[in-house]
Amino acid sequence: MIKAGLLSLGCKVNSCETEQIREELVSYGIEIVDFEEYADVYVINTCSVTNIADRKSRQMLHKAKKMNPEALVVATGCYAQIAGEKLADTGDADIVIGNNHKGNVAEYIANYFKIIESSDIPDVYVDKIADEKCFEEINLSTYPEKSRAFVKIEDGCNQFCSYCIIPYARGRVRSRDEESIISEVKKLSENGFKEIVLTGIHLSSYGNMNYEKALNKDNPLLKLINILSEIDGIERIRLGSLEPRIITEEFAKALAANSKVCPHFHLSLQSGCDSVLKRMNRHYTAEEFLDKCQILRAAFDRPAITTDVIVGFPGESEEEFIASKEMLEKASFSKMHIFKYSRRAGTVADRMPNQIIEKVKHERSVILQELDDKMHYEYIKSFVGETENVLIEEDTDEFFSGLTGRYINVKINKKSDSKAEINTIRNVKITGISENNELLADFC
Repeated sequence: MIKAGLLSLGCKVNSCETEQIREELVSYGIEIVDFEEYADVYVINTCSVTNIADRKSRQMLHKAKKMNPEALVVATGCYAQIAGEKLADTGDADIVIGNNHKGNVAEYIANYFKIIESSDIPDVYVDKIADEKCFEEINLSTYPEKSRAFVKIEDGCNQFCSYCIIPYARGRVRSRDEESIISEVKKLSENGFKEIVLTGIHLSSYGNMNYEKALNKDNPLLKLINILSEIDGIERIRLGSLEPRIITEEFAKALAANSKVCPHFHLSLQSGCDSVLKRMNRHYTAEEFLDKCQILRAAFDRPAITTDVIVGFPGESEEEFIASKEMLEKASFSKMHIFKYSRRAGTVADRMPNQIIEKVKHERSVILQELDDKMHYEYIKSFVGETENVLIEEDTDEFFSGLTGRYINVKINKKSDSKAEINTIRNVKITGISENNELLADFC
């Protein structure tokens, strides 16, 4: 039997697409093995969000070649889209498939191994332009060894932030058909999934909505959430990263009225300084972002508000960094993801003067990481002594572990109920905080 090892790098959208490839390969009779194992074909769904992501993508392609020099190595995803011709010319991958034809990966592999006969498929395929009109269909029925299912509903981005290569790798915004999404979520529910996570490259643009002008009653994302919440078996709906401008009082109240919506919101900030935000081509101010946080906190009880922050953006002065840090403290995030600015050829920021040296980026990232640790601890401390519901995702020798609706990791003492089951949502009593800033709990 032909064996395939799959590896997904980067975002949750890539994870969804990799799962689609896995399901289709299985349908062709191909056995899926761990990526670290000897296989006949390796598929690397690459990422290109930073230079480090590019490097990791290349490393994994090289690793696949080393694990089995005779294996077919397939590169797909954003780095394959951006650097496809280079990968094909250097032989780092045997087949290169960009984002526009990622849905054909399994077919190309099946054709290569003569499981099927399909004409007009070249030995090396390079997809040069991401399709800006058509949403490539995904239909998953399960996620092996996972309790939460990620559902891709949107692709592409029209924002063109000055630091970002993704609009060039993914193309313009396009949305998935509502009926297709409903069909997939029904299948996932039938297969036992209690929580779905709606994902996209720019989720707030689902339905090609002009979210600055649309009335909330016309908000296609809100409409979709309400429809999905009516599907039997679905107990939680979690949202991926949101554009801050989509948050209005009406939108937040409508979400809060739906008991299945998780009180966890990832609002991508990038900087807390207005002058840096302007250079980034982000279309809001720090004060406007803080207003969005207040709107969510007025609608929800202690919502988890998480964010991304870039340090060392071109020209970021010490004063700008301090202003950003002060704003982050005001926002009081439950969790921050800190990134050092990564220079990307082909972006506006790559051509900006006053590029920040690595030493300064590192120093600033350490400062913000310390702030993140402090804010995260203060946030989770407020739940000690309370009852929370947890989706159980893992069973170890001493603990069950899982996530609350607010995306807080919880370790549950097995002595309180050793017969608890994976992929169930249970009430637990929070008893303390571990050294790793995880909540500790007993089953109620």
